[in-house]
Amino acid sequence: MELKGKVALVTGGGRGIGRETSLLLASHGADVAVCARSKHECDEVVQAIQEVHGTKAIAVICDVGDPEAVQKAVKEVKEKFGKIDILVNNAGVMSLKPFVETSVEEWHWVHDINLHAPFYLSKEVIPEMIEKKDGIIINISSIWGTKGGPNRSAYISSKHAVIGFSKALGEELKPYGIRVNAVCPGPVDTKMTNDMAPNINKTGWLQPIDIANVIVDLCLPKSVAVTATSIEAFGAGQPVST
Repeated sequence: MELKGKVALVTGGGRGIGRETSLLLASHGADVAVCARSKHECDEVVQAIQEVHGTKAIAVICDVGDPEAVQKAVKEVKEKFGKIDILVNNAGVMSLKPFVETSVEEWHWVHDINLHAPFYLSKEVIPEMIEKKDGIIINISSIWGTKGGPNRSAYISSKHAVIGFSKALGEELKPYGIRVNAVCPGPVDTKMTNDMAPNINKTGWLQPIDIANVIVDLCLPKSVAVTATSIEAFGAGQPVST
């Protein structure tokens, strides 16, 4: 129960990596705000947390690409739990198509969710973290945030930026005892990847719990030495390359 007394906010918490992260944080004693656009999915995770782990949990319905909605969501969490100690910016989207076919609207959509949302949420939680000189922020990038590749220029540019944002913010917040890191998953068997490439060979792919283990380890006291960096969680699988 190393996180007993801590409050975590997990975006994209209704399924996949976010769901497993929410459950695992609760298993370590944290109270969890499960944030996503789907009320049904959030409610299911909240119920699982309460029944299995007995910690507090709430569903927070929010479009994290909307700064006003983010302000409202963070206010709701603070009203219910009083604070936010851990922020996991996990919500993400992908557009898989050639650059010349990528519209301006699609480009902005990908960056709004993958990059701007972590900025919006961090802006809301950091002032209080600075006051108490304590806090943890985990931003989910991707193995594609470390390299280039075809047919995903919007996604790759957003995930590269998440790593840069995490490293810059982590350095800036070191004097306040706030740790900021990025996690870069390789191929993970989630609904997003299934929708994107339903017939791909998933040999060696990771499961959402494998990434949740990396995220939650970074939230534990044993990882106090790790900040302002990115962690590659690649496994043995090959990413979608089409």
